[in-house]
Amino acid sequence: MKAIRIPLKPHSHFHFGEFKVDSNVALSSTSEHAHSDTLFSALINTYADANGDASSLVKEFKDENIVISSLFYYIKREGKIVYLFPKPLFLDLYSPRDGNHKLRRKVKMVSLGVWESGFDTQKWTEPGSNNYRFIQNQDIVITTSEFTALGLNPYKQNAIFHLVDIPKSPVRKYDPDEAIYYQSDIEIAYIENVEIGFWFLTAFHPRLEKKIRNMINRLVFSGIGGEKNNTGRIPGEPVFEEANFHIEMPAEDKRFNFGYSNLSLLIPKNGQELSGIPFFQTLLRGGRTTGIEELKAVRMIKEGSLLNSENIRGTIVQIGTHLQNHPVLRYGKSINVPIKYKTQYD
Repeated sequence: MKAIRIPLKPHSHFHFGEFKVDSNVALSSTSEHAHSDTLFSALINTYADANGDASSLVKEFKDENIVISSLFYYIKREGKIVYLFPKPLFLDLYSPRDGNHKLRRKVKMVSLGVWESGFDTQKWTEPGSNNYRFIQNQDIVITTSEFTALGLNPYKQNAIFHLVDIPKSPVRKYDPDEAIYYQSDIEIAYIENVEIGFWFLTAFHPRLEKKIRNMINRLVFSGIGGEKNNTGRIPGEPVFEEANFHIEMPAEDKRFNFGYSNLSLLIPKNGQELSGIPFFQTLLRGGRTTGIEELKAVRMIKEGSLLNSENIRGTIVQIGTHLQNHPVLRYGKSINVPIKYKTQYD
């Protein structure tokens, strides 16, 4: 398994569209990170631009010779890298109602250190405990050791990105009321001496490594997301490294439950896979117009759901046809990682 990091420049902008029933307001909101289906589409389009046809690459994805996670954030200072993951969605079910549960519910992302240590969420806010820190306006939890290694200021919010609304004007103005509109973007923040970037997990057949590296290098410069990176701040060169994560469950530790969680959007390929997902939330993806037809919307299982097995892989579905009769696909295969979590609190 490889972890691929893409360093970003401060004040870079990205737009990751979400499904809207009214397409006229689709630009007025953005996901806070690029989901795996967006990353898949960007990789396929990048390959097609260079080679004219991407059907062979699509087959590699369908055969699981390539799998990818969603695109998340990392924070780096010198040799210390803190990877951020989506907070498992089901943790709030077990969060004790102790007056701090609303603060814990607000959390959207957690660090690798938090994930590896197991989810004892009460300790995030336990009086007298100094093992965890909140950043990004209390939307992210990291360990105190990670906080210290990054040299973050305890008196600041330490935001890694901001949500901003950008006024824009269409090229053609058919109606005076449509002369201006707003687009919501992710703007990468600035923290002194700290590198902020995107990262994702991938696994691929060794024979594909050169192709994958070339494709990702091209993707960095061509851009990802709606309207690409519209500030002209080109990301840095991608870094490929082994994903040496240590997410384990000691057999003798009875305090925790054990399962798996998906780091990609997931479309179960059959009822058996769906029955192996005891807790999940969904979102709609697709639904836009290609110029030929209205694409179907497909309901997908969000990252951070609870899975009974690592082998719930998902599938890829066709939601319509693009120009030149190319199929439009929605990537719903998943990378799953172990998770340990508490459900009982004193």
